[in-house]
Amino acid sequence: MLKNIGENDNIIYGDLSKQLNFKCDFKGKNNIVFFAGKSKNINITFHSDNNLVFIGNCVRVNGTISLTKDCCCYIDDDSSFGGVSLRVYEAKNIIIGRDCMFSWSIWASTCDYHPIMDIKSNNRLNFSKSIYIGDHVWCGQEAGILKGSFIASGAVIGAKSMVVKQCYSNTINAGNPAKQIKHDIFWLRDDIFVQKWGKEETLKNKNMPNENFKYIYDKDEFISPKAIENMLNSLINAQDKLEFLYDAIYNNKSKNRFAYFDSYPYDISLVEYKKKFNSIKFKDQFLSQNISEPLNVVKEQTPKLSYGSAKSQILNSLEYRLGYSMIENSKSILGILKLPFVLIDIVIKYQKEQKIYKENIKHNPNLKRLELEAYSDYKDALRLKNHLSYNLGKALIQANKNWYKGGYIKFIFEVIKIK
Repeated sequence: MLKNIGENDNIIYGDLSKQLNFKCDFKGKNNIVFFAGKSKNINITFHSDNNLVFIGNCVRVNGTISLTKDCCCYIDDDSSFGGVSLRVYEAKNIIIGRDCMFSWSIWASTCDYHPIMDIKSNNRLNFSKSIYIGDHVWCGQEAGILKGSFIASGAVIGAKSMVVKQCYSNTINAGNPAKQIKHDIFWLRDDIFVQKWGKEETLKNKNMPNENFKYIYDKDEFISPKAIENMLNSLINAQDKLEFLYDAIYNNKSKNRFAYFDSYPYDISLVEYKKKFNSIKFKDQFLSQNISEPLNVVKEQTPKLSYGSAKSQILNSLEYRLGYSMIENSKSILGILKLPFVLIDIVIKYQKEQKIYKENIKHNPNLKRLELEAYSDYKDALRLKNHLSYNLGKALIQANKNWYKGGYIKFIFEVIKIK
């Protein structure tokens, strides 16, 4: 389901009936909130434009998420926050993995808020940096997480600690600045207070066999935060970032994806990873299952200027968009009545995208799209061009070009032939 906010092209993906106590303040435009399932107490403020907040399933965030411009906040499934302030500023990102547990009065910020300059050169010294937190991380009360931090899966951050750099998997880190004080540990969510442990329970749980949270470094599974950051920086708008995070991160259920230890290779490309895990697509998996409001899906998408594969070029083509919209809107009388306006809107937005694209490649020729044959998924793209959506859109464009020759009448017969 897609909730159409409408004003300033801000949109929300997900079923709002499953979001308990959800608050959102859109002060800018082209911002996106994505809900993968249900959530509780999400409170977001978009202070400007082109931001993305991705909330996984069964996420509870007591606190606030604040974004300025061109930022991304990603929280994966089953993570909980007793009281947190996530401050995502200056076009940076905060990425948090699955099953993380944050206590009270915790904050994480990607910037220092005010520039610090070199007195001789007048060059800025304190540029903002993104924050990456792996899976099953426990962060203690009143801790702070500074820009550039990477907390690997299974780590524990002590109360009142200040994280400023890397914290390795299955370690305890504490102090200001936080330093590793213990290694070869793992932690469990069993709550001693809630379960009211006494002597009997303590003795019973002296040994708790569990292999789930013992992490290992696996180069084939490890997703380097540096590689994710490079990819996010290369994407222009929030929609493209959403599709990348859904396809490449959310659908990766590998246990050791963010497991990291000292002295192991860190700067690893996403190329091999994408071949292995990037099999479930955002468009195919999510939008295809959530077409109760197809008009809104088409109308409210932000311009797509990233065409990272042959298939994405076809999916973003005017032909495919027009054909897809015709099919979906033909499923209801209201959709049929709205169809002409929807098609016009698609054409207008597509023309805007092409104008932006042409301006961008003037400044950076490297952004120019490759020919379909240059991509590894070229054969998949060719099969996609044979889909009904693409052929309907192609026929409609041709009919419009020859309207004065009875193009639309011929279009009716062409539709029957295509079908």
